Amino acid sequence: MHDIRRPISRRSAALCMVGGLVGIVLSGPALAAAAKEAVHAAKPPLIAGWATALEQRALEVQNAPKAPVTRIGYGAVVKKGDGGMVESVAPAMDVPPADVQQAQAPTLPGLEPVEPAPPVVITVRSPLADRVGKLSRRLIELGFLPADKWTDSFNDDVETAVRAFQLAEGLQPDGKVGEVTRQAMDRTPAQTVALLRRAAAAMRAQQASIPDTTILVNLPGQSVTLIEHGRPTFTMRAVVGRPSRKTPLLQDKVTSVTINPTWTVPPTVLSEDKLPALRKKGTTGIKNAAVYLDGSEVVNTQSVNWWSVDPGRVRIVQRPGDDNALGRFRFNLTNGDGIFLHGTNDPRLFSRDLRAASSGCVRLEDARMMAETLLGAAKMTPASIGQQLDTGETKTIRLPNAIPVRFVYWNASVDTAGVVRVHPDIYEDPPTLATPSGQSGSAAAPAMSANPAAANPVTPVSTPRPLSKPAPLPVPPTAHAPTSLSSASVPVPAKPLPTSTGM
Repeated sequence: MHDIRRPISRRSAALCMVGGLVGIVLSGPALAAAAKEAVHAAKPPLIAGWATALEQRALEVQNAPKAPVTRIGYGAVVKKGDGGMVESVAPAMDVPPADVQQAQAPTLPGLEPVEPAPPVVITVRSPLADRVGKLSRRLIELGFLPADKWTDSFNDDVETAVRAFQLAEGLQPDGKVGEVTRQAMDRTPAQTVALLRRAAAAMRAQQASIPDTTILVNLPGQSVTLIEHGRPTFTMRAVVGRPSRKTPLLQDKVTSVTINPTWTVPPTVLSEDKLPALRKKGTTGIKNAAVYLDGSEVVNTQSVNWWSVDPGRVRIVQRPGDDNALGRFRFNLTNGDGIFLHGTNDPRLFSRDLRAASSGCVRLEDARMMAETLLGAAKMTPASIGQQLDTGETKTIRLPNAIPVRFVYWNASVDTAGVVRVHPDIYEDPPTLATPSGQSGSAAAPAMSANPAAANPVTPVSTPRPLSKPAPLPVPPTAHAPTSLSSASVPVPAKPLPTSTGM
């Protein structure tokens, strides 16, 4: 019996070892998944994390040592070559020509006619010298210009410092100090703190209404962020509604994507812009567009007396193509206000720091990347999207699952590198949160408190002079320029128009 048990014991031990190894192999993925979930669980939700980052930044700015703030103030754009001493030409004395002199007085023997005096060139101080002097002083305060480089002449050193400041701010480094850059330099620490805390309060108020997968449109930031499973996938620049045609704060969803869309001019744009053009010039000014009167296409638009035509009888449709105002992609929402996301035929606008320029819709800097990302769920590859674009034909692809879209008004944000950016108001009277599509007013009531103005107990940020063209002004994370950034506001425009456009 003893000899028989030993092989059995050895066989059992071997089986136990094999079973243990198999268990370890099989449990590996489960353990890895559990560890991954634990890591994600340790991190706060995305929006809450952003709000915390803004509060921390506000404390840093508030507790920073007091520093002088030279305000440049509202005024002319300054650039290289401005300021300093400039040459001015004094007008020459007005001397009559020789024949007139001879007619007016007798000519004495040997006396030559009086020649006009040469112009007098004098050197005077430029009217912009004071402004450039304030600029260089402010750059010294912010740490972008050495103290011994102060000047009232916009030279190479000042231009280099301005470009460095603009890069730190996330602005276009053109080396010019226009209104956008001026606001960034002039904002006080108190204004920065107010904007940061207003945004943090709005984020916390709206956090529960923002799903883990969302397209987030931040109006003051003039940006669109795709969030997937609680993590930002990408952020791109956007063009939003101008102050006279504000983009509303909708809670909506993208249900489908149209490739090679047509653009039908909405009623407001038609009555205010395009019908007046037809009446004055006989054309709409829209490339590759068809004009319909009472449902029939008008071949010769100059043959119609448009002064006698009511706007309700006219329809203008722009055909698909590179000239189309919506670009090559339209992301269809469900609201009844004609607001949607789309591309553009004028990408130059994305190079500007101020992009509140549309009639209410939101233009995307990279509409194709957004389309390829969303249409992947509909089994469309980038190659198949390209093939459809090449046909020039309009095609709408329905998404298997609608993607939520949230329009927010946050005066600060956290970019993909973790840097806090501050965005002053693009609208003096920010829009209120609209009722989510498909919901009643009572269902949407909890989200109404997400209006930044209502959620924020901080004193509203103001500026000495209302500005007609405000723009987002980010806060640099660097230690040498942490505190002095400006705010902005805009004259109150008319109430938002009921119909918007993709332009």
